[in-house]
Amino acid sequence: MSVVKRGMIKQNLRPWQRLIRRGETHTDGEHHIKRKICEIGREMNESGLALFLGAYAPGNLSAREPASSLIHVTPSGLSKGELKPDDLVTVNLSGERVGGKLRASTETPMHCSIYRRRPDVNGIVHAHSPMSMAYAVTNKELQVTTIELAGVAGGRVPIARYVTPGTEELGEVTLEALGSGNAVIMQNHGLVTVGTTLREAFDTALSVEYTATVNLYGNLLGDLVELPAEEVRRIRRSILERYGQR
Repeated sequence: MSVVKRGMIKQNLRPWQRLIRRGETHTDGEHHIKRKICEIGREMNESGLALFLGAYAPGNLSAREPASSLIHVTPSGLSKGELKPDDLVTVNLSGERVGGKLRASTETPMHCSIYRRRPDVNGIVHAHSPMSMAYAVTNKELQVTTIELAGVAGGRVPIARYVTPGTEELGEVTLEALGSGNAVIMQNHGLVTVGTTLREAFDTALSVEYTATVNLYGNLLGDLVELPAEEVRRIRRSILERYGQR
């Protein structure tokens, strides 16, 4: 083999070798995702998206390991702001526990339904946040009145009809209302947002809750003025293509 060919092979191996030296194995990826879930759990508490109501801890988080069937989900009944990586439960796409010692969130079937049908989704946030809940209990879509909601959701946040929590049917109904979007409000239940990462889903949840707050205050002053559909599409394109430091 020529020196040139040996050099080419050596060069092509370097990225793989660097991954090995850094220790970026499958296991480390799992640990990173679990740490991220705990980090965002704390941010959920601090932002008011996850209020710990005594013995009741509403809301849940999950993240899928990219290009895999493994999902890490928060456990049932624990405050989202106090979670540790070892508290998290790993399930497959059918919702069967394959890792962890605790009982998974009762909403695991809903998370799994979304992951099975939306391969683009790697993170899900479910929150019982007060302003989104106001829309949930009045069974009203969230109008797209702010550039923040237009940018992250690209339109109104739809309502999924009420179904008993923790059931397979809840997952199907929620998924149907969600469609190809990234946010949905479940009637009398709460908010669900999705993203290519858990961080993206969390940021969308913040924008939805912010707009719900603005709209509720706006309704006290008078009639809401919703952004025109074409303007919403223009804002969404701008956010996707030009916003930030990409």
